[in-house]
Amino acid sequence: MRLQADFNGLFGDILCLSHSDTCKDENGAEIALHSGMRVTAFEENHEGDERDDLIAIGTVEPSPDWLRCNGSKWCLKIDPGSPRYQSDLK
Repeated sequence: MRLQADFNGLFGDILCLSHSDTCKDENGAEIALHSGMRVTAFEENHEGDERDDLIAIGTVEPSPDWLRCNGSKWCLKIDPGSPRYQSDLK
């Protein structure tokens, strides 16, 4: 499953996903988040005319206390080797 994310919320191996119980998928549908979900978070990135999304693969977890104080409810615990650009997977 691919979920939209803002990579300005990247803190080491943690990426803030949502300040609510849902997050939008790649088609704009609201997806209910729960602990243990395996997802790919992405942020659209364009290099000239080419799209090359920034992606992070990992597991959804409740945000840690230090991130919750900023309003984050759910985060992505990122797997080693992420984040990277979509073109790096080819």
